[in-house]
Amino acid sequence: MLNGTSQRSDDLHVIVIGAGERLRGTVLMVDTSMESSSLTEYLQVAPVSWSLMASRKYVNDFVLAGIKFSIFEAESLSAYRPREWSMGIHWGLPLLEKLLPADLAARLKEAQNDPFMVHPDTDSLPIYNGQTGEIMKALPVPRTIRVSRRKMRAFCSQGIDVQYGKKLVGIEYGLDGVGLTAEFEDGEKLAGSMIIGADGPRSSVRDLLLGEEAAKVTPLEVVHSNVAIKYHDAEKARFVRSAHPVFSMVTHPDCFCFIAIQDVPDPEKPEDWRFQVVTSWLGMRDTSLDDAGRLRQVKEKAEVLPEPFRSANLWIPDDTHITYDQLAYWIPIPWDNRDGRATLCGDAAHPMTPHRGQGLNHAICDATNVVAAIERVRDGKATFKEAISSYDEEMVPRGKDEVLVSRQNAFMMLDWNQLKNSPLMVRSTAPSNALGSAAVGA
Repeated sequence: MLNGTSQRSDDLHVIVIGAGERLRGTVLMVDTSMESSSLTEYLQVAPVSWSLMASRKYVNDFVLAGIKFSIFEAESLSAYRPREWSMGIHWGLPLLEKLLPADLAARLKEAQNDPFMVHPDTDSLPIYNGQTGEIMKALPVPRTIRVSRRKMRAFCSQGIDVQYGKKLVGIEYGLDGVGLTAEFEDGEKLAGSMIIGADGPRSSVRDLLLGEEAAKVTPLEVVHSNVAIKYHDAEKARFVRSAHPVFSMVTHPDCFCFIAIQDVPDPEKPEDWRFQVVTSWLGMRDTSLDDAGRLRQVKEKAEVLPEPFRSANLWIPDDTHITYDQLAYWIPIPWDNRDGRATLCGDAAHPMTPHRGQGLNHAICDATNVVAAIERVRDGKATFKEAISSYDEEMVPRGKDEVLVSRQNAFMMLDWNQLKNSPLMVRSTAPSNALGSAAVGA
């Protein structure tokens, strides 16, 4: 049943917009043991991530049920997101492990920044006092892995194809309450049962659902540098990593700095290790600066930091491409899901600031829930209207709560006088209070 109208399961076709690695969508991993001819018969395109991660198990279920998926990405493959950074998976890790089939779950270390590291069941995230150099607080965190953006995308896209260079410009809904047609900038049109927007913070699908003004993100008045670099020196690399083998941060009245190991090709060759170094402070970006000017400003800010954070910044190579990211957020509001034919996932649904490390975990949660909703439709247990409305009703308040908490945390972590009462310091990386039972697979 679809929206009260009978439809065979092999007529179902889900269109996904966006192939970013954070759901920014949901990766439906395809079982690479299938013959390619069998795969293409059912899947026109499978996702590289209409978020991390629904699993190959679900795709196999859908293939057996005759459900087709088509995944489109606006960016061209040649220009597709060259930057690199790391992402933390903590409270979302059990959800991810359930979504992945056993063989992929066993190989998840391949996507880690340091694939040689075995992470403990509990850990601590040290936050250093930027004035004294002492640990201000060691935040308790559950088992946490940090994954490389590039590695994770490659890991989740094995055996999967994506149609790149396909910009969505319109959605036409069937007048009988069933189906829709996605319209692309190149003139192509594709009919489907429903559409999922997993196309990032400035989502085209969100614009079409709510209108550009209501869907517009709000910029954050924060200067935010985020680079992935090598020091090409074993002693320097070991020193930068000395604060914590995985991640650490420091706060100072003048700025904030976060260090994470980004890539360890060989644990015996520190000169080849890559690090993520984030440096940020309250204020507006100076758009007149070039790479050299931005790097000079970052190093000037970092001069006051204790070691190893000071040197982590001062040793950034002079030829490093430095950008100031335009951090932004959007506070989720309910939308008309057109009888369950349109919804959002990940950053398209709840773009949030990164200072509490929640985005990817909520994306995984979205993936868990939206795939379960589609399974209910597939199995005849609910209409699209019933299943997707239930998904939206859980996700929107959960996302809203975390967007607001993360926004508050961003300002408080960068304000020395409010730091100790910031959400990160008070609740660590625990999920928002709005996280309901449906979000944890109950």
